[in-house]
Amino acid sequence: MKLKTFFKQCHKKEVFKMLTIYVVSSWLILQVLAVISEPLSLPSKSVTYAIITLLVVFPVYVFYIWKIKVVPTYIVPEETDEDVDQKKKKEFKRMYFSVLSVITVMCFISVSLIVNTNFRQASSVTKVNQSDKIAVLKFGNNTGNPDFDIVSKMASDWIMHGITQNNAGQVISQDVLNEYNAALNVDSSTEDVNALVRKYLNPSKIISGNFYLKNGKLLFQSILKDGKNDTSLIAFEADECSTDDALACIDDLKESIVGFLVTEGRSKEMLQETPPKYDAYKYLLEAKTSATNDEYLTLLNKAIAADPSYFEPKVLRVAQYYNMGRYVQADSLLRAIQPDSHNNKRQLNILSTYSALLKGNNKNVYNSILKEYTIAPFDLKSNKSAMVITMQFVNRPKDVASIFNEIKMDSIDLRNCKDCVDRVYINSLADIELKKYNDVISMLEPITSPTENTFLLKPYLIACIRAGLNSKITTMLSKIGLMSSSEMLADINLLCGKEYLLLGKDEAANDYFKKAVVAASEASDEKIKADALFYQQDFSEAKNIYQKLLADNPKDAETLTQLAICQFKIGMKNHEEGYLENIESLRGPYSYGQIDYALACYFVVKNDEEKLIQHLMKSVADGNIYTPSTFQNDPRFVNYKNSEAFIRILNFWH
Repeated sequence: MKLKTFFKQCHKKEVFKMLTIYVVSSWLILQVLAVISEPLSLPSKSVTYAIITLLVVFPVYVFYIWKIKVVPTYIVPEETDEDVDQKKKKEFKRMYFSVLSVITVMCFISVSLIVNTNFRQASSVTKVNQSDKIAVLKFGNNTGNPDFDIVSKMASDWIMHGITQNNAGQVISQDVLNEYNAALNVDSSTEDVNALVRKYLNPSKIISGNFYLKNGKLLFQSILKDGKNDTSLIAFEADECSTDDALACIDDLKESIVGFLVTEGRSKEMLQETPPKYDAYKYLLEAKTSATNDEYLTLLNKAIAADPSYFEPKVLRVAQYYNMGRYVQADSLLRAIQPDSHNNKRQLNILSTYSALLKGNNKNVYNSILKEYTIAPFDLKSNKSAMVITMQFVNRPKDVASIFNEIKMDSIDLRNCKDCVDRVYINSLADIELKKYNDVISMLEPITSPTENTFLLKPYLIACIRAGLNSKITTMLSKIGLMSSSEMLADINLLCGKEYLLLGKDEAANDYFKKAVVAASEASDEKIKADALFYQQDFSEAKNIYQKLLADNPKDAETLTQLAICQFKIGMKNHEEGYLENIESLRGPYSYGQIDYALACYFVVKNDEEKLIQHLMKSVADGNIYTPSTFQNDPRFVNYKNSEAFIRILNFWH
């Protein structure tokens, strides 16, 4: 039977009329129940129970319609063709009960969802979170001097203000407690007040404290308890201040209490056992969203000044100086950090990580960062750091995807998440090393353009070049030429040229180097221009520009190397030795393999594979890292990158 015929028969037998009566009646019942349930003190879930009942009864009602409305119509008139009519009845009956089965399943699923949402989950949540109310009791004056009674109220009022101002919870004030005391005629002893609070106000936490005189100074103590079972959650460190400056102690205590409340439940993200002062925590959060290095460091310094025991801003400051290349300062600051205790394994692990970084021990860096990652795998910064170390410090691209996939990117707006863009970038570099070029293109193409997520342009173009997708390369370069600066165009053309050199396509590479020279001249970018000329093998012109660059930065090992190569190529060997001596003089405690890498590049043009491999091995052992432009991705090593000795260098930390 066709669906149209079935509906027509249902209408004829008044099935729809009966269903409409049920639906309208159900709606009226629910509306009335919703209005009268509260005045009649009915259970809060009365409407929910009614919905469940109506859903359960609905399939029964549909079957009832069949019995009273459909079956009686089966009496066959004498003049009809009985066989035809019986066939139609069977078809209608089969269709009717099929629909009834669907309705029954849907009602059952709906009831299951309602039960799971409103009963099972609700009961488990109630056991954990009874409320977010925080009762702040009046501080006890144990000085024996009634003149200090005002300090009792000042302490509770100031703490309540801090909690309310920083949205740390809903406060139950002492005034409310006094009203209950009066109404219930409760004794003012601490035990009775605590019992009153737990029984009638049902807070999640209770803050109480006292102060007394010690050697002529006020000593404040405070404790925070669980409102349900009266167990202590934390006893705050005692504060001492002069009798005429009680507010200093109260303010310090308020910072500790609010700091605990706003960081509670984030133990895996916190790097210390005791909560930080609130102002310090606030400065740290502001630092994490700052736009510049100077602002970031300023806010970290403010956080440390607000709470000198706060561990996290101290290690972040070390990391920032390391990332800025200011290794001496980073090392000095690291040595000044002391862990809370030698039992705090997480702090010790983080200090070991930065110590290994500054020593250039990439294997220890990798092992330490993986320990930190297992603690907070869903934290963006921790996840990103694990990806960077895995990819660039120990060259394990096959392990990057599992870290990347821990955090789903479906609903994340990359425009507002720099760490997310960095994660996509590192994952793309790993896929390129694994030759998953199409995966890189599929991921980056929708989110990359010359004006948006420009950081991702390079891995996108590298994947296109290595996959041989020339049309995509041309399209993107045309957009860059129209929408971007000459400096970016020069940099991208230089990248493309180097990529084609890696593929052995020298003619295509030279075309891009020529474009890079033109764009770099327009942008007045002498470094890109010199590099493009160098790879074009115009060593004489490249030498002149490198000499100018060296005058501005005489300790740049890369420039010294390129100059030495240029001198060798144009036959000026007496100058070449001088540059090599200058490179050697740059060795220091924080060179991280840069000097040996520079010398390895020089020995390429000398065709001295033994020294080349020797210096590359020293470079990686000294802490050099694998980037999109070094080691296997450096066109200067194109003739050696598939050798067994070179592969051992790539697997040095495995």
